Amino acid sequence: MGESRSKEGENIMSLETKKLAKLLRTSEKVVLDLEKKMEKISKKKNVISKIVQDNDFKIRKKLIELGFGKDKAPFNAKAENVYKALIKKVEEDDKILLKYFYKPDFSTTVGCRSLINTANELAGSPIGFYLKEEKAKELLRLNPPKKIMQSLGYGNDIDKMLEKENLFEIFAALRFIEDSEWLNNTFFEPYKELKKEDFEEREIKVMALPEKWGGIGKEFLGKKLHHMSHLKELGLVFIIPVEKQLKGEIMYLFFMTLHYIHETDWHARLFESYSKDKNFADKMIGALKVGVTSDPLPNHDKMSWRIVPKYLAKKNSQDPRLAEPHISPEAWYYTKAAKIIQKFAKRFEFSCLDFWNELDTAGEYFPFNHSKKKVLISFDLFDNGIALLQQAGFESKYLYHQQEALWNKIFIEYMGEDVLDKIMMENLDKGHVTF
Repeated sequence: MGESRSKEGENIMSLETKKLAKLLRTSEKVVLDLEKKMEKISKKKNVISKIVQDNDFKIRKKLIELGFGKDKAPFNAKAENVYKALIKKVEEDDKILLKYFYKPDFSTTVGCRSLINTANELAGSPIGFYLKEEKAKELLRLNPPKKIMQSLGYGNDIDKMLEKENLFEIFAALRFIEDSEWLNNTFFEPYKELKKEDFEEREIKVMALPEKWGGIGKEFLGKKLHHMSHLKELGLVFIIPVEKQLKGEIMYLFFMTLHYIHETDWHARLFESYSKDKNFADKMIGALKVGVTSDPLPNHDKMSWRIVPKYLAKKNSQDPRLAEPHISPEAWYYTKAAKIIQKFAKRFEFSCLDFWNELDTAGEYFPFNHSKKKVLISFDLFDNGIALLQQAGFESKYLYHQQEALWNKIFIEYMGEDVLDKIMMENLDKGHVTF
């Protein structure tokens, strides 16, 4: 009888290993190897089983909330219907946020102010280690941004532009007006000489650019204008006003503002730690380039995790590095932002955003189009929010955040959140960590 129970337990564990491997889009061998090594390192057992059971519990609960509870087996719901229900939920929440922020007009600076102030207040208006304004002006004088100067009517007079224009606006405009080749090969070259003394502690700046920048940006990027970004070294998060407001716009701007605040704050801590090193500038530039090493992971006898600071699946969902054990700073910033959104949801229950609580790692395979084929649906707010904004159909659904957050969760369950943060910060320049 004991042997029978033991085999039953092994079968359940085997099913859970298969399930997690499928959710991660990796092999069972990778998951089993990870489990064996991480159990030895952390002294924790049954972590994989716990993660899968937690995922199944959350999915079942949310399926019932979405109206699939009438079926005896909600997991048999059609993938297309589940996706449609999730997108509808995001759209409903977006409308509630729109009402909460008094239907803001994102084509104006004033229209963005309420959302920006709320996000910054929720995030705690963090103070970080950022480039001094005088040093930033010096960098502009060394390599004047000609396209910006011409667009604003200053010709070649950099001093006049710096006297009349807002420094933070100019730096933001570098990202969407100047040529990327010029930025990387010319403007960023003097960054190699930056020293600790060129930085100071100050509060992060979150702002909407004046309306004129929306028009200028449109000249250079047309309809492709990405109207939200950040500058880690300057401690700046900014929104570019847009003429046309799409479904999902306010939801997107809300979670992306929070995301960028956390990303900028994390890098401020990173740069401050680098400032104690003689290779400060080189390490900082490496972090700003957001590179991912392609070198094979070392020490097969030990446990190695690749550090992947950007969403590789954006360019190639089949990138082999996605199937390896890895941790993601990018997904970590969003998880932090998601926690802030839950703080907001508790304060303002009418927002109904509590539906998305702890769903950033949640996903499930559902039958597709009356066939035996099953497809993965992400229950994460980020993935579904982007899909709503992009008006992406079922075939173009977003999945990349859920996968990266799940890899992070595995690491966290074994080692803890503080260790995840510390490990990524201490080893980002190396591109991996080995235990």
